Amino acid sequence: MRPLTYIILHHSATDATLGAGDPEGAALWAAIKRNHQRHWAASVKGYICDYHLAVGPTGVIFTGQPLAMVAFNCGNSRLNAVSIAVCFLGNFQVTRMPPAQYAAALPLLRSLLEKHEIAVPHVILHREVPDEKTGIPGFTACPGRWFPSVAMRAALQCPGGGSPHAVMAR
Repeated sequence: MRPLTYIILHHSATDATLGAGDPEGAALWAAIKRNHQRHWAASVKGYICDYHLAVGPTGVIFTGQPLAMVAFNCGNSRLNAVSIAVCFLGNFQVTRMPPAQYAAALPLLRSLLEKHEIAVPHVILHREVPDEKTGIPGFTACPGRWFPSVAMRAALQCPGGGSPHAVMAR
């Protein structure tokens, strides 16, 4: 198993679903995986997705790239090599995260932190990843301006903390 020392948080920058027939985001997640596979299939055997996990708007957790494999998620090969990429379905540049999605994310992230012995300060937003060439972060807005990073980080610092309503207060 490769060393895992970071968790990088993303948003899909799309609607959270593909419409009324996709309330959990399963069809959207399948489309994201197909798109990523088309991009990498010729050069990376067995590539599944740029994200290891995703959290849908109703709190359903989806799997993507196996944790044992690198996911090309953040534009920084050094961090890709040691990170777990978690995508939240939705566009948090324009909307706030649903409470059910936030509530499902906390136990998922806590489990990953504990299992892989990752420090909470190593849970970073995609926009905090330094550019590989310049070392300057901020080359993307991901996971969006309304992503509840302050509430989420505070909840991760406090075992058992983090009401789903905290996301609404931010």
